[in-house]
Amino acid sequence: LLAWGALAFGAEYAWAYAPLLVFGATVGLLALVAPAPAGRGSAPVAAALGLVFCAAALQAVPLPEPVLRAVSPARSAHDFAALYAAAAPASAAEAASVRPPPTLSIAPSRTRLGLAFLAGLSIFFLGCARALSAVRPSGPARVLVVLGVVVALAGIVQEAGGSLRVYGVWYPRKAWQPAAPFVNENHLAGWLVMALSLSAGYLCGGAARARWRPPADWRGLVVRLAARDASEIVLVGFAVLVMALAMLVTGSVSGMVCLGAVSWVSAARALRRQPGRGRRLLIPAALGLVPLAAAAWAGLGAVGEEAARTLSTALAPEGRVGLWADTLRMVRDFPLAGAGLNTYGVGMLAYQTHGLDARAVEAHNDYLQLAAEGGLLLGLPISAALVVFVREVRRRFREGADDVRTWWLRAGAVTGLGGVALQSLVDFSLQMPGNAVLFALLMAVAVHRPAHGAPRTTIAPARTGADPPFGGGRRAGLGRTPRRRRSTRPR
Repeated sequence: LLAWGALAFGAEYAWAYAPLLVFGATVGLLALVAPAPAGRGSAPVAAALGLVFCAAALQAVPLPEPVLRAVSPARSAHDFAALYAAAAPASAAEAASVRPPPTLSIAPSRTRLGLAFLAGLSIFFLGCARALSAVRPSGPARVLVVLGVVVALAGIVQEAGGSLRVYGVWYPRKAWQPAAPFVNENHLAGWLVMALSLSAGYLCGGAARARWRPPADWRGLVVRLAARDASEIVLVGFAVLVMALAMLVTGSVSGMVCLGAVSWVSAARALRRQPGRGRRLLIPAALGLVPLAAAAWAGLGAVGEEAARTLSTALAPEGRVGLWADTLRMVRDFPLAGAGLNTYGVGMLAYQTHGLDARAVEAHNDYLQLAAEGGLLLGLPISAALVVFVREVRRRFREGADDVRTWWLRAGAVTGLGGVALQSLVDFSLQMPGNAVLFALLMAVAVHRPAHGAPRTTIAPARTGADPPFGGGRRAGLGRTPRRRRSTRPR
């Protein structure tokens, strides 16, 4: 599912997102009904998501005209169905289906599509949260590291070739050079931010578990690096560097900012939590230098020029600033019930006054777009669901029931969620189904309950003088695992 969502152009088109939703919901349902005694879901998060779905579904329910005029008076101020039919010419049947019945949503058909996405991704998330308790997240994380390198190399090759066709065969709707495989470089950066964060968590978890003894000479160092755990750490570190390079090469400024944020947050966490003085310095230094190394490899001058050009375009009145001003007008006209989930593009046909050379179908700010589409009716349940989710994640950390690698993967997932939340201030990566599926998986990793009987976490405390001489054990991450002495008594 992750590979299909990423490599099928971000599942932007109907032929790509329809099977993604169907099979994602199927995987989630199978995990929810499977007899797995160790797997436990999160009932508060499920209840919060159900409340969000009910609030969004209420927007597509036919209501009496007096109620609609009282709750959403701006809905009757414009003929949104006629505006949409003029902007997107269609057959008579399609135009008739767009004309809304008396509902809170200005385009009920698009709201129903948004509800399908919300339901499918929620089922996928809840199923993954239950299944990861039995399967453990290290397996999906290893797959994501490999897939992240494939996606990053596709973006680098596309940028180096300068072709207008993705994979050399597909002409996207984008007028300028696309960024494979997501067509848009910002969407690619959003996916890579999440993949890089989980990969950095896998890297730190592997380093904390590795048994390290200082080599006596250079030959001992080479032999040590050729071991399985050390070579895995080196390969994952190289994968993180390739993902960072792809974000800079494709020229996404929001990706550059998020790359620096997630890299330095991961480095700061490793500086506090890695066992052993050597690893406490080496791993944070490697993670902190990833953005600088990638920028030097991509070319500091080219990166700076791209950042300056993008910022000047975004801050212009015809750029994102003007679009946000138009969105705020829409928010003020639909404060209670919103215009309807997934109807922003239809509503902006009446509210767009900036950048008229292109039709605005996204606000380039997911929070403003949700406020315009949902109002208080959808905003309050979403805020409640966010509070419940954060509380559940904090509870998982406080329980201390994870082994070392699971702890670091949970921390990496939280970092990835925060990174893409930061990017959502200026872009809309999460509106790509391929990104949304990975986002749901990271949510599941962050909130899942560990299996019964899993070893409890023993993470190195922050800056203590009692660090073991040779680093972490296999499970606890602190010191060498003691060997059981053989009995000398005769049988």
